[in-house]
Amino acid sequence: MDMTEVQLPTLPSSLQFLEKLQTLCLDYCGLGDIALIGELKMLKVLSLIGSNIVRLPREIGKLTRLQLLDLRDNPTLEIIPPNVLSCLTQLEDLYMENSFLQWGVEGLDSPRNNASLAELKNLPCLSTLYLHITDPMILPKDFFSKKLERFNILIGEGWGWSRKRETSTIMKLKISASIQSEEGIQLLLKRTEDLHLDGLQGVKSVSYELDGQGFPRLKHLHIQNSLEIRYIVDSTMLSPIVDFPFLVSLSLDKLNKLEKICNGQPVAESFSKLRILKVKSCPMLKNLFSLHMERGLLQLEEISIIDCEIMEVIVAEESGGGADEDEAIKLTQLRTLTLEYLPQFTSVSSKSNEIASDTRLRTPMTLFNKKIEFPNLEDLKLSSIEVEKIWQDQPGELSCWFVRLTSLIVQGCRNLKYLFTTSMVESLAQLKRLELCDCVSMEEIIIKNGLGEEENVRGVMLPKLEFIKLKGLPNLTRFCTGHLIECCFLQELWIENCPALKTFISNSSVTNNQFEDSNSTLFDEKVAFSNIEKLRILEMDNLNMIWHTELHSDSFCKLKDLWVQQGNKLLNIFPPNMLRRFQNLEHLEVDYCASLEEVFDLRSLMSEKESHVVTAFKLKRMYVWNLQKLKKVWNTNPHGILSFQNLHLVNARNCPSLKSLFPASVALGLPQLEELKLNNCGVEEIVAEEERLGEAPKFVFPKTSSFIIWDLPELKSFYPGRHTSEWPVLKKINVSCCNEVPVFDLERDQLGMEVQQPFFSFEKV
Repeated sequence: MDMTEVQLPTLPSSLQFLEKLQTLCLDYCGLGDIALIGELKMLKVLSLIGSNIVRLPREIGKLTRLQLLDLRDNPTLEIIPPNVLSCLTQLEDLYMENSFLQWGVEGLDSPRNNASLAELKNLPCLSTLYLHITDPMILPKDFFSKKLERFNILIGEGWGWSRKRETSTIMKLKISASIQSEEGIQLLLKRTEDLHLDGLQGVKSVSYELDGQGFPRLKHLHIQNSLEIRYIVDSTMLSPIVDFPFLVSLSLDKLNKLEKICNGQPVAESFSKLRILKVKSCPMLKNLFSLHMERGLLQLEEISIIDCEIMEVIVAEESGGGADEDEAIKLTQLRTLTLEYLPQFTSVSSKSNEIASDTRLRTPMTLFNKKIEFPNLEDLKLSSIEVEKIWQDQPGELSCWFVRLTSLIVQGCRNLKYLFTTSMVESLAQLKRLELCDCVSMEEIIIKNGLGEEENVRGVMLPKLEFIKLKGLPNLTRFCTGHLIECCFLQELWIENCPALKTFISNSSVTNNQFEDSNSTLFDEKVAFSNIEKLRILEMDNLNMIWHTELHSDSFCKLKDLWVQQGNKLLNIFPPNMLRRFQNLEHLEVDYCASLEEVFDLRSLMSEKESHVVTAFKLKRMYVWNLQKLKKVWNTNPHGILSFQNLHLVNARNCPSLKSLFPASVALGLPQLEELKLNNCGVEEIVAEEERLGEAPKFVFPKTSSFIIWDLPELKSFYPGRHTSEWPVLKKINVSCCNEVPVFDLERDQLGMEVQQPFFSFEKV
């Protein structure tokens, strides 16, 4: 019987008549008194997952045929009466994950209020056990038996339960040296496939001292917070053995004295299945491996090294190397490489570029060299490392090792002046994501090979690039130099706090031309972004214009989302002659642009003779916030040449110079507008007056349900002339601190003549 998610404060009395019931599932039921379950004598499976029970009734002890009891996700369970669990002599599977922790101690509690761990020793059939013991000192002697086949056992404070499980035997231990040598613990250590060790004491060499047989069954090992461990494997011990032959993942975190993962030359098959290696906060570790461990590297798919103060290389050459030491190590399976906060890191291998003795002639050391090959690397993240170059300027055969690279993230690398050369870019045909953040010396992303004056006629192409983020690059003057950059699949571009960047691509390397500087635009005809949908331009105080009046064919025609913030030299967002290119824009946000006077520049459209051609914008949401000089959103009336009929939301805030929000012809065509909100603006009328509209225009807002205006001290009317409006679905009107305008009632003088039309002059509301 399955009664999952049924609210049962008390169980129905009729349940006791199901004498032959063998399985009862009461998961997530919000249970109260469940003593009635004790009458189901034939029950074999009882599941109470997530049912928030506080007390397991004593009557459960009558279920002598019970084989599975599942109490997972019941952190409210505080009482299991003594000698109840020990009655379940046929019990095979006991699950107490994220549940009962208040174990009693035999001989200390008199009388005992709760079950003790010793009771579980009286369950001869128990083969599956999920259990958390917060106090290791209450463990009974010989608690763990050889009959346990599947277990997930947490011992010590601070452990959390992992939902993702790849093995059937898991142990997480935070115990003292005396307990870790206990026979039952040792028994399970030899059978565990997923082992977590926290605060290990009295151990300097993990494999030799904890197991002695090299952990032949272990697949996942995580060690953290140890002050004594020096080696994971010490192959200098007598009679070396195969260590960790089936280990898939190794994670080392906060091991303050760890000097080497492997000391000496390990037996050949050691680490031969290792796929994931993560090292974090190990201040005494200089390298991950020596060349002796080459076989242990060949299956690696992911390497992550974070916050290791003296880490210099991934693979170090040691004295006494063999004749084949000049051969490159081929990490053919490596897909992900992460290097973060490594102040001494120089290169992936200690055999790197030759450095001239004269420091004035020295060749900067590159991160990648010919000693280690990464032919299938897909994700590369570099953060806060001091290298001056990632690749050689003339990468040659090196470039073919990165043909599968799809994601490159570089952060806080303060010595990098550029990222790629043009020849390196040619090999990055699979690159989809590029992020550059907080690289204070970065001047250019892509530089030309050599020092020649010839132009790069072919241009730069990154055919699969989908995302670019440039943030916190104070010296970046351009993305590259050349005639064209083409990213036909680019969907999102994020440029933030790059104050020296005024043009994305430059014709020449000269940047101090005053005329060019004053007329520079971020994007012009040299940029081909035909599929870009999201554009973020933030904290670009020196940017004069975003778009040139001439752009490359269909660049930006698919733009849907635009956010401009802190562009303090911008006078407008959309230049003349360019508006129709942005008709697919759906979301617009303009914020903190100190000089901005208008958003849409429509003046050039007014000179067009074919006024019968109407361009319908897809714009749905528009936010104009904190624009001190904004006078108009639309600087003139589009007179039907442009339609903004898809607007759903308009929100203006902190725009003291804004005198009106809509031109009349825009306000007459807003059938989709749902919400209008103005706050702290200098608005005198919502809709600007227009003579050509004739007598008493009617403004219809068939879908507007919310109208909120706060702190508009200059507001005098919705529309200055006589008019009517319809608001058939309006549900919310919030008018605050708009003292100059009557909201509903007509103002009349002493003779009864109409003085001022109310804000809402409506026919239908």
